[in-house]
Amino acid sequence: MKNLMIAIISGCLLNGQAQAAPIEFRYGVDVFAESQGTLDALQSISVMREIRPGLHFGQTLYSAAAGDAGGLFLGGFELLKRLPVGQGTQLEFGGFIGGGGGAALVSGDGLMTRAHITLRHHLFAGISGTLGLSYIDISGSPVSTPALSFGLSRDTDFAFASGKDANNVTSGRVIRAIKPLVKQFDPQNNLKRDGTALGTMTLVGFEASFAASPEARNETFIQATGAVSGDGEGYADIQVGYRWKTAPSGLRAFAEVATGFGGGGGVDTGGGFLVTAGAGVAIPLFRGFEAEIGAQATTALDGDLDALSPYVRASLNFGDRKRPYGDARHWQLTLGATQQEPNNGFRKPGVTATASPVLFESSLDLFLTDKIYFTGNAQTVVQGDAGGYAVGLLGFGYAMPLNNTWTVSVEGHIGAAGGGGIDTGGGLVGAARVELDYALQDNLAISAGVGTMQSLRGSGGAGPLTLHLGLKTAFTTFH
Repeated sequence: MKNLMIAIISGCLLNGQAQAAPIEFRYGVDVFAESQGTLDALQSISVMREIRPGLHFGQTLYSAAAGDAGGLFLGGFELLKRLPVGQGTQLEFGGFIGGGGGAALVSGDGLMTRAHITLRHHLFAGISGTLGLSYIDISGSPVSTPALSFGLSRDTDFAFASGKDANNVTSGRVIRAIKPLVKQFDPQNNLKRDGTALGTMTLVGFEASFAASPEARNETFIQATGAVSGDGEGYADIQVGYRWKTAPSGLRAFAEVATGFGGGGGVDTGGGFLVTAGAGVAIPLFRGFEAEIGAQATTALDGDLDALSPYVRASLNFGDRKRPYGDARHWQLTLGATQQEPNNGFRKPGVTATASPVLFESSLDLFLTDKIYFTGNAQTVVQGDAGGYAVGLLGFGYAMPLNNTWTVSVEGHIGAAGGGGIDTGGGLVGAARVELDYALQDNLAISAGVGTMQSLRGSGGAGPLTLHLGLKTAFTTFH
């Protein structure tokens, strides 16, 4: 078991080979055998890679796809075994474990499990189609059902390798930039699920953009945001899109389109599907750093949400177009769990649950220097009578190696949290933690930590002690 866990975590990345690393992206839909309360189907986005011959590991985010449960989010870990059964066809056996909730569908723990058997067939280029049967169970909800599963996947080579001393990679798709952002939702006479008027919301979030090569002008992106003030505490969305630019660098305009899913906080997004279109301008400030200012229009396809959204993004750009793939950036991935020990104001008035929530968490750290790093953290609940509770944080950390085996890290965060009856005072929270890492091998460490989180708006509210346990692995990207 120990060897399998080491393979799963460190195998998510390359073992130092000087070649681009293949990553599989999959979009899937699970259509339930019968309606489960307000939910008829789930959609999912998965990111996976082969860690041993035929064994694939990754992470998946599930959301409502049909029914009236927009705002249902469940995230966790995916493991599957793939066997060839014919020319271009494989048989998959796999499972998912994770958690979350939302849309008033999950009143209990929020733990989700999914088992499946799937046929995967190559269609063209790097595109494959999938068809299978699955069984899905969400603890504390009415969801426990077989489902018919459909999907499309794409294999894409990325310019990265494992470890901080990885050999240079000179081909593959690149990470173009990371972009913390703030935007405001100005609803256009929309009503919430309870029939009251939906007010203005302020959201914070994070974007990562990608390009076919360091010289490419246009880019794809993935963006996630959550409400931190105004109306809609507990609202969150995640969208994938494409951006056109008038020039590859310098002062330039751009247009963008995106689609994804969102909801929560009483916002009526119907089944959860969102579409977004927008435009803006990028303003260079100093080397590698830009400000992006623009506006978007976001619509829920089958719900009552039509919002205009002015935004500001800070863009940390990677790469030097004069030296393609000549810029290396060091990262660290952490997969683990957090337990929150409630304080007296942790839950909203009238909520009688007293359990300590346990959340699965993933953190991604970008090292700005040898010791200082920028970090993003996402958490979804799996236990503790808080179904629907989720946390998203951005911040900075400082790593202090004590010797070749032990490292102490200190982190501070700000972000959004809400759902599950937890009193986050509108959603804006701050957090801090201290971690102690023990190196199991060159590129794998076990980490334990203690911290705190505090709602930042108003007095009282959630202020739990937090306990952390995870596994960390380092990798390098080339731009």
